[in-house]
Amino acid sequence: MLKLSRRSLLLSSAALAAGAGLGVGRAFAQSDATATLKLQGFGGEAQLASINNAIKRFNAKYPNVTVEVEMDAISTGWGDYVTKVLGQFNAGAAADVYGTAIETFQAFSSRGLWLGLNDFVAANTGFSDFAPSLFEQGSYNGEINYIPIGWNNIMINYNRDLFDKAGVPYPANGSWTWEEFREVAKKLTVKDGSGNVTQFGYEVPNQNFFIQPWFFSNGTGVLNDDWSASNMLDPKVAESLQFLYDLIHVDGVSPIPGKDTMDNQFFAGQVAMISRGHWIVENAKANKLNMDIAKVPSKESDTTVIGFGGYAVNKTTANPDLAKALILELTSEETQKEEGEGGGGVPGRKSAASTEGFLSFPPSAALYYETLPHTKAVPSPANFQEVEKIFIRYYTAMMAGEVSIADGVKQADAELNDSFARLKQQMGG
Repeated sequence: MLKLSRRSLLLSSAALAAGAGLGVGRAFAQSDATATLKLQGFGGEAQLASINNAIKRFNAKYPNVTVEVEMDAISTGWGDYVTKVLGQFNAGAAADVYGTAIETFQAFSSRGLWLGLNDFVAANTGFSDFAPSLFEQGSYNGEINYIPIGWNNIMINYNRDLFDKAGVPYPANGSWTWEEFREVAKKLTVKDGSGNVTQFGYEVPNQNFFIQPWFFSNGTGVLNDDWSASNMLDPKVAESLQFLYDLIHVDGVSPIPGKDTMDNQFFAGQVAMISRGHWIVENAKANKLNMDIAKVPSKESDTTVIGFGGYAVNKTTANPDLAKALILELTSEETQKEEGEGGGGVPGRKSAASTEGFLSFPPSAALYYETLPHTKAVPSPANFQEVEKIFIRYYTAMMAGEVSIADGVKQADAELNDSFARLKQQMGG
C-alpha cells in the first residue's frame, strides 16, 4: 500500500447548503474535520502516476487529508478482483473509494455496496464532457453508482516492423475478414530450420475480455443479450471457437493460451499481433515498439467489445463528501488527459481524447473513437466472477484440445445456467 503525506481538511457544510457545492467541482465536510481516505485503484504505473498527481491537486484544496492508495494490476482478471473486494467488505477493511470496471458493476451494485450518485452527477455540470452512455451503463436500478474514468475497446495491436520484414501491407483502416486475418497471421509466423516457431503471427487470447470480439464479430456471444443465461449452444459460438482452435492447431500461428499473457513477447518482437486495448500504449512506448492498431477482423460485422472503468463511493464511508471531492479530481480533465496520453484507457472525457498527445501514438489512434459506435459491452452479470471462471476453464480446455468443442460448449452451457439459476434464487427470483 502506498501512503501519501498526511494533511488535514477544513471544509464548511454550511457553504454546501449555501450552494457553493459539488456543482462547481467542490465538496464540503465539517470545518474541524481531519480524515484518512482509502482509495482502491487498478492499473499500472501510468495509472498510479496520474492518481498520485490528482491527489496532489486534491491536497492543494484540502491540505489536511491523508489519502492511502492501493493498486491492483488485475493480472488474473476481474473475477478475482470481485472476490478480493468482497473479502475487504466482509473483513470490515473496505476502502472509501473504489476504482473498478464494468465487469464488476452488477456484482457490486446488486449487493448494495455503493452510495447513490444521481444528485452528485446532476449538480456537477462538468460531467457533460463524458458520453452519456457511460453513466447509463454505470447505473443500477436507475441510480448512478459509478463515475466514468476511461474505456477500452479491444483492437488488433500489431508490430509494424514485423509486417515490413515479412513484406505484408499494414491492415487498412477498413474492415478485414477472418480469412484475411488468418492469411496475414500465417505470413507473420516464422520457424527456424528445425521447424520450431521463433515468431508467432498472433496470440490467441487467454482472458475473457480479449476473446469477446471473436464472438461479437460473428454475431453471437457467450451469454444472451440481457446477460441472464448461457448462449453457448449457439452454433456460431462453436464456429468462433473452432476458428481460434484452428489458428493454434492447424495453422500454427499461435501457442495454446497459457496462464500468462504474451505482452512481453509482443514487446520483444516474438509475436506480431495481439488483441488488447489502449492500456498497452504505456508499455509499447517504454519498449519503443513500432506499433499500430487495426479494427478487429469481421465475419458478420466488425463489432468489438468495450469495457470501461469508474469510481464508486463506499455506502458506509465516514466521509462521503470528501470521497466525492476526491473523485472530482480523479475524473478531472487534467487527470483524464494525463491518463490517456500516458497509456491508460481511452479518456471518458471527449476533450481529453482529442489532444495532440493522445492522437500521436499509435499512428491510427483516431480509430479508438471511430470504432466506438461498433462496440458491445463485455457481458457483466451480477455473477460475473463465477461466469468468467466457468467460461475460461472450458475455453482453455477446448483450446488445448483437452475437451472437444462440441462437448465443451455443452458442459459450459450447463454450468453457466446452473450459476444463473443460483443467482436468480439469491436475488429472490
